[in-house]
Amino acid sequence: MKKATKLIPTEINFGIHQYRYRWLTFDDKATGGKSTSELEYHHDRITYTGTIRNINNSAWSCMRSNKIDQDLSLYSLIEITLKTDGRPYAFEMEYNEGWQNEKLGYMIHTLAHHWTTVQLPIAEFKHVKLRKILDKELDTSVLNQVLRYNFHVAEEITGPFLLEIARIRFL
Repeated sequence: MKKATKLIPTEINFGIHQYRYRWLTFDDKATGGKSTSELEYHHDRITYTGTIRNINNSAWSCMRSNKIDQDLSLYSLIEITLKTDGRPYAFEMEYNEGWQNEKLGYMIHTLAHHWTTVQLPIAEFKHVKLRKILDKELDTSVLNQVLRYNFHVAEEITGPFLLEIARIRFL
């Protein structure tokens, strides 16, 4: 049996004509919470909105892609064009099956309501598990087994949130 070739992505453009990557929301309802979120597709971007509610010590939401076996080992930088409401967000790369398992994450801080392109050096990503940074060195060997991407509403700040994303580039 022939082994499937891993995708080596160069760019993900968001919007109604993006067919390879499908995005969905995933909220704290899985852990007894009451946060809500939704996605709206536009011609050239996606809008992720909702409300974080702290119920039962659970206050989180994320937007995640479908699983695609990918190899990012050739890249050193990820560029994301986005507009936030000023909240911190985390960009995560899952390399394990299961949402609760360890992944790579990077915190994004931007000015509110301005389109910007942020540059995330892969060497500065941290291993995280359940929104907590793990005390360990970056293991770059996991970059050849990336399964999905997440945009996570960070720091459990309650209230409404708004994130718009136009593009991810791998450099």
